[in-house]
Amino acid sequence: MKILTILLSVIPLIGYSQAQNATMLRSQNLKKYEVKSGEIKYQILGDAEGEEMMTFDNFGWTSLRQQEMTFELYGISSTQKVYEVTDGDYIYRVNTDDSTYMLRKDLKWSQQASYKSPSQVSEAILFSMGGSQQADSTLNGKTCQVWTFEGKAIKEMWIWKGLVVKRRAKLGDRNILTIATEVKLDISPNPSLFSIPDYFRPKE
Repeated sequence: MKILTILLSVIPLIGYSQAQNATMLRSQNLKKYEVKSGEIKYQILGDAEGEEMMTFDNFGWTSLRQQEMTFELYGISSTQKVYEVTDGDYIYRVNTDDSTYMLRKDLKWSQQASYKSPSQVSEAILFSMGGSQQADSTLNGKTCQVWTFEGKAIKEMWIWKGLVVKRRAKLGDRNILTIATEVKLDISPNPSLFSIPDYFRPKE
């Protein structure tokens, strides 16, 4: 009987630690962000230039992040492109040039979302990253939490409703500032934004 009790207590934990997609997480009424949907456009400044956009739905469990950034490295201009689709715990880094993707899993949000509010989860994750919370500050009329990081590539993040609206990073000797220029909430994004064509294959 004692062994059975131990097994019954372990099984739910095993199931809970498995990766889940957005549909599974929303069926449990879990939330990653405080708002259901939105789109944020960013400008990249400093020792690089470019643009970034993040569109999300299902309280953040589905999202698309696109970035194109140009910078100089040893006198040579280099361009970095990011196309990333998130489906719950699954994150697909897509390469549109060769129709491949790399898949990784990130369970940090879902493991805590069942017993913490979205703002509490965000704070816990930022703290686990080595963040130190500073006094709140305002950006475009939005009161943001300001977090700083020592010894990390990301030096500072401004968070509003769980969303990053400003990020300061250091890539080698280059200082890069990514700042939100437009924030739209409660939109109706096309579901196709968060899908990957069937002919795309995992990168070998």
